[in-house]
Amino acid sequence: MEDKRVTVAEECVEPELLGPGASPRGQDANGPRPEEVFASRPAEKPGIFTRLKMFLAGLLALVAVGLFLLGAVLTSTIIGAIIGIPLILAGVAVFFLLFKLLTLGGKPPVVFRRF
Repeated sequence: MEDKRVTVAEECVEPELLGPGASPRGQDANGPRPEEVFASRPAEKPGIFTRLKMFLAGLLALVAVGLFLLGAVLTSTIIGAIIGIPLILAGVAVFFLLFKLLTLGGKPPVVFRRF
């Protein structure tokens, strides 16, 4: 059998993670590198909208888990299943709303460039 491991002498293309509108480091020599930008400025406190969003997300997560667990416990009997199954579905719906809230106003995802 042949040895198919990559050696140091062989050329290969390594992918880079780039944000939208970003350029590889070698092409933009005028601006500071990302490591220098993050190292020079202190971390900012989240704004009021972000804090409110985090609070609502935590509250929705607790409500969703509570509804889901209550519905799961109630489904142990036939009479309880009449109430428990809608509670489980309500918990799933609240989880869906939670993830919609968390993605509201977010940045675009990272783009993988193909060479």
